[in-house]
Amino acid sequence: MAVRPPAPATQTASPFRFIFLLGLLVLAVGVVLLMLSFQQRDLRVAGAVCLLLGVVLTGGYLTSRLFSGMYADPLAYEPPWAKLGRGEGPPRLPAPGKPAAPPRTPVAIEKLIDFPEPAAPRRPPMPPMSAGKVAASPAPVTTPVTRWTAELFDRMSPQQFDMVCHTLFAQSGLETRVQSHGAAGGVTIWLHSRNAQQGKDSPVAVAVCKLWPGQPLAVREIHPLLVLMTARQLKRATYATASSFTENAREFAKRNGINALDRFGLLALIATRTPVQQQVLLAVALGKR
Repeated sequence: MAVRPPAPATQTASPFRFIFLLGLLVLAVGVVLLMLSFQQRDLRVAGAVCLLLGVVLTGGYLTSRLFSGMYADPLAYEPPWAKLGRGEGPPRLPAPGKPAAPPRTPVAIEKLIDFPEPAAPRRPPMPPMSAGKVAASPAPVTTPVTRWTAELFDRMSPQQFDMVCHTLFAQSGLETRVQSHGAAGGVTIWLHSRNAQQGKDSPVAVAVCKLWPGQPLAVREIHPLLVLMTARQLKRATYATASSFTENAREFAKRNGINALDRFGLLALIATRTPVQQQVLLAVALGKR
């Protein structure tokens, strides 16, 4: 049974409070006498004595209060889970399908958290077997992919994703020049206007495409594209990925003229192509071309 903390002794504290007030008064008198001692040197000794006495009285009171709070009775402490054991804690929501417990009902410590029992795994029914025959496992049913979905990006290899992006940007009517990033995947696509008389080093825009599976892109992945834009003096750029972007990355791209295309942005861009062009992109994604 937990022990309640004792009531504060106000009668015992009142004499010490009087001593504290007296010490403050003597301390103030000592300060005044020391200030007057600059004119009358005879008051210097009396001021020093009053100042020392006031420091002793007030310091003794403050020290006693400090140590009385530090060495409290450990038996008066009540742990926080004691109320829960007596049913005085906050109300608990009952588990699904269980009636609510009435108030002030004692609750055991081990029942404070309801752990759901794992359901036994169900085994599929075995097909009937005839004598002397072994049932063959059913062949996996593969549904042919006929349209673009977000899950299709999870089935692509980095090289397939690069080819899809290259084909997608080539369908926009711009002339493309591709620079591969190596075996790890990723391409830089330089976009040139077919009508303008521009050389190889004068693109109108640039696009960086990389799969980045399973992780959102931060600012550190997009910043090299900004450096590339500044070196070529380009106003527009695109970063395409099958992953997603963090909020800081999207704000950074928007502020610097970069079009951040995640998998849903790529799906929206693919939807603007003609049905024939979409089937071409789908064939590239499935590795049929």
